[in-house]
Amino acid sequence: MIVELESNAKINLGLNIVGKAENGYHLLDMVMVPISLSDELSINFKEIKGNLKINTNMKEIPVGKDNIISKIYMEFYRETGLEKQMIEVYLKKNIPSQAGLGGGSSNGAFFFNALNEYYGTPINFQRAVEITKGIGADIPFFLLNKPSRVEGIGENLEVIENNIKDKIILIKPNFGVSTVVAYKNYAKLENKKDADIDKIIKGMRSGNLDELENYLENHLEQGLLLEDKNIIEFRKNLEKLGKAQGIKFHMSGSGSCYYTFVEKDNIDRIYDKIKTTMEGCKVEICSFL
Repeated sequence: MIVELESNAKINLGLNIVGKAENGYHLLDMVMVPISLSDELSINFKEIKGNLKINTNMKEIPVGKDNIISKIYMEFYRETGLEKQMIEVYLKKNIPSQAGLGGGSSNGAFFFNALNEYYGTPINFQRAVEITKGIGADIPFFLLNKPSRVEGIGENLEVIENNIKDKIILIKPNFGVSTVVAYKNYAKLENKKDADIDKIIKGMRSGNLDELENYLENHLEQGLLLEDKNIIEFRKNLEKLGKAQGIKFHMSGSGSCYYTFVEKDNIDRIYDKIKTTMEGCKVEICSFL
């Protein structure tokens, strides 16, 4: 039995760090929204006893026990007590890594849902959240995969109505950002600007992009802008481009990917301008799901 899936990315609309849990995880308050940029996941349930085998189109992606899909596989069978089955997974990566787009967590969540469904859903949603949040903080969001206010370490989810119709252009520079480094930099931040999550949600519901964009802030970006020379220079170039084109750029998650909203009538012009101005970057047009 072969299951073919599109494992989509996300962007953050605002990200506030509001505290720290006893286990050291940061407590967050943010909005996450699924977008159309997707990896391709082919899962072959061999229907015989055995183990997991992962192949991918990207040499730098680990395919052993460090792969998030492998961790999900082990946790699912540990939780259910079922006998391990031979499963072959082919992962075609389209979502860039170290970008703040949640590609790895998406892969893990989509694989978990497929595995759970294959066995007749022995694990309910709330339990799935509990056993996967320690593997990847964004996995609970992708298990649900709907526009959501996300709190705690990523496990508290409130679905939001999203009526923003604009297209999204992603721009990923030729460097990444370590999430660990991003959080370390945040700890040095003295005068942080908070995203107004309530007003962002109001703007999403009303479909008013201007109302939404006025309140987008990202604590992780603010920390990186203290001393990450790559991000500082990249942000300067984006601001110059944005001012010339009448658009705003926002960082997703811990970066290094930024996004901008563009009306459908202007999408080709803005896309071409970004491609020609920001050489060496991966630029993608996508939309909200």
